Amino acid sequence: MSKFKSAVLDTSLFRRSYIICLFICNITVLLIPAYIGLAVLFFWGAFLLIRNEIKKHTALKTRYGMWLILFVFSAVFTIAFHISSQLLTNAYNVVMLLHAAICFFIFYGVHTEKHLNFRREFYAVCSFMVYATTVMGVIGLACLMAGIKVEVFHIGFIIFENRFTGMYMNPNYLGYISVFAIFCCHALTKKDFIEISGRKRVSRVWLISCVTVNAISLLLCDSNASLVLAIGYAVVFSVYMIFSGDVKLDFAKIAKKATVSLLAGVIIVASLLFVRHVVQLGFSEIVRMTGTVRVMEAAEEPSDEKAVTFEHKNANVDSGRFTLWKQAAEMFTVSPVTGVGRGNIYEIGEGMFEKGVKFSDKYGVFAPYITDFHNGYIMILVCAGALGFILFMIFLVRFFWRLTRHVLGNHMLGDSTLPCMYAFLCAYLVFALVEITLLFNITFMVVTFWLIMGYASCFLTRFEPDHPIQTFTLFGKKFRKTLL
Repeated sequence: MSKFKSAVLDTSLFRRSYIICLFICNITVLLIPAYIGLAVLFFWGAFLLIRNEIKKHTALKTRYGMWLILFVFSAVFTIAFHISSQLLTNAYNVVMLLHAAICFFIFYGVHTEKHLNFRREFYAVCSFMVYATTVMGVIGLACLMAGIKVEVFHIGFIIFENRFTGMYMNPNYLGYISVFAIFCCHALTKKDFIEISGRKRVSRVWLISCVTVNAISLLLCDSNASLVLAIGYAVVFSVYMIFSGDVKLDFAKIAKKATVSLLAGVIIVASLLFVRHVVQLGFSEIVRMTGTVRVMEAAEEPSDEKAVTFEHKNANVDSGRFTLWKQAAEMFTVSPVTGVGRGNIYEIGEGMFEKGVKFSDKYGVFAPYITDFHNGYIMILVCAGALGFILFMIFLVRFFWRLTRHVLGNHMLGDSTLPCMYAFLCAYLVFALVEITLLFNITFMVVTFWLIMGYASCFLTRFEPDHPIQTFTLFGKKFRKTLL
């Protein structure tokens, strides 16, 4: 087999390339070439999806895959139900269907690849995040401290709407990337991870630099959702550390550890909120002292600006999300069983609401493809209907129930990355309540969730105690019970 053909058929190489490209898509100055590359990679992923299913029957080997298969079929039915929509809308719905299948059976389905050293692949992702986010973070903070603010093609970076964006398109993306990078740094400190991956330990200087730069970026971007993700990660991991180690727990021990966990949670939340306030005040003073240098478009008129405070201009706690969710509730009634389809949200919103779906006017020509309800669960409910939502939630509950039992029931995971993954995934489920997450968007924020779920599933399929393989019969054929 030629090297080129071998590379094309390498699913692991695709996953790494796809994640890196999605990350670069968030960097403002590299936006256009990154999205061109993403389009090419998407076709590569679709090819691998189809080939792996034909050659290896990946979907039927996927843990709890039956629910995902049924979800895909329900999505096909949704597209057929709304086939009278515009051609581009139907095309976008098909793209979202393929995207969902890629997330399910290539990223989450990584555990079906028997001979893959998934730790080596995870190491490649983590090390890339350490180096890339540290470099981009240093450049962004250097520009901030030098008083540079840039606006090109109406996209502001370094500072945008009074919030720090660094070199990224959006402060919320910066916040998520910062938390994910810190999670990667944490994983790289685990002894088992480094030894079994067969790679060298990343320098402590790089790890400390990465954590420091990304922590500052997270605090300055003023993304409440990303702060919730960081808090959730710290709290869940702290609770795991408090409860791990004891094989037998009586009522008194449980009560004591629960009290300590609650106290730890309160301290973590209060500390991060206080530190964020202090950091924002400090950098605001630095920016005020250095002044503001603004690079403008030729046709743009200069304007007086107030000092940057790094606080969200929208003073409402929900930042407009309550209005979005009310609109989502109304749109759900249009097709409650099968859903309206991802590509139809913008068009239906234009007809139902006076100004369309809230915030869609900010997206310009990209509004039909970006408009979102800022809640991963609501998006699935509206787009896939009650049928798709129930199937998806059955899968999610089944997976997390088994993962929780494995993590809490195994007291030998001290040097493993599994507790880190578990803490991140649990925090993400809360984060998904207020951000563009879970499934129906081709973004770094969405695909990384399925990637980490895939790596966590590798522990479930390969490293839990061996059990006899149980099967069930369907249409005269036997299937593994783990499919359900």
